[in-house]
Amino acid sequence: MDRILRLPDGSHIRLEGRILEDQWEVTEWRKNGVLERSARPVVAWEEVGTCDAPMTYEERAAYIVHEFEGADRAKRLAELNEEIEEKRMRSLRSNARRAKTMCRRVIITEGFDELLTLTYRENQEDRALCKQHFNIWFKRMKRALGSFRFCASFERQERGAMHVHVATHKLPQHAVHKGVKIKAWELGTRIWRDIVGADNGMCFVGGRKKWGGDKRHKKMRLAKMAAYVSKYIMKDFEDSPSESNRYSRSNGTEIGSVHKMRLHCTFRELIEVTFEQGDGDVVISHRVSKWGDGVWLVTEAKPDTLLCSG
Repeated sequence: MDRILRLPDGSHIRLEGRILEDQWEVTEWRKNGVLERSARPVVAWEEVGTCDAPMTYEERAAYIVHEFEGADRAKRLAELNEEIEEKRMRSLRSNARRAKTMCRRVIITEGFDELLTLTYRENQEDRALCKQHFNIWFKRMKRALGSFRFCASFERQERGAMHVHVATHKLPQHAVHKGVKIKAWELGTRIWRDIVGADNGMCFVGGRKKWGGDKRHKKMRLAKMAAYVSKYIMKDFEDSPSESNRYSRSNGTEIGSVHKMRLHCTFRELIEVTFEQGDGDVVISHRVSKWGDGVWLVTEAKPDTLLCSG
């Protein structure tokens, strides 16, 4: 693997990357009893010499048009367009991963224990309009409740309509809407319908039931809720414009520091160290790369603490 680095004076150097055998970078984050730990190989970068500035895509396209003709030109331009699209998709995927991580950690840090889902009855496919509706909705929820902290992700259903998953703190028993005291679980739907139209949507408390009916919802731990809401950011990353925020959240959440360390050990020893957990901790998620180049672990303490979910 290699990289081209632009220096402050405008010149460029080429760097060559080499994976160091049995050396690992371990990343750890803890909050509210939840532990996220991952590890990947250490890459050492070495300068191998100076080089010319790489051609931009526009310059490469102009060069192809100037130097080639006919089918050969068309083939090379098609290959360039494929390369541009692959780079765009990598960038979208990378941005979505960062957003997913932040969304997950905000939910864990806040300790959210309620899950709401905002839906449209009509086939409302406009993502920007959905975000406008949501911004109005959460401001009115905050006004009605006095305080309303949240972290939300936006998803497109199979039929094309947008809907919103909202993690928040458990709602109080009652609230006042238009001067009338109502049950708080009704508040979200009433405000949502004031915005999107009568009978045009719902705010499901606890998430929408998969099969309908009055069956008791399953229980979800904090880390599970965070994973549930944040997963839609990756699921929907291709549909979300690159300049668009993939999630929305209340301001002022301090998610804390991520700690990093380096270990020199075999892959088997890395797994043993990385998968170490405290007494009573519950494993929420774990993964070992089949290529032997990474591990992932999420655990949560206090297994008796369960959160309502859909």
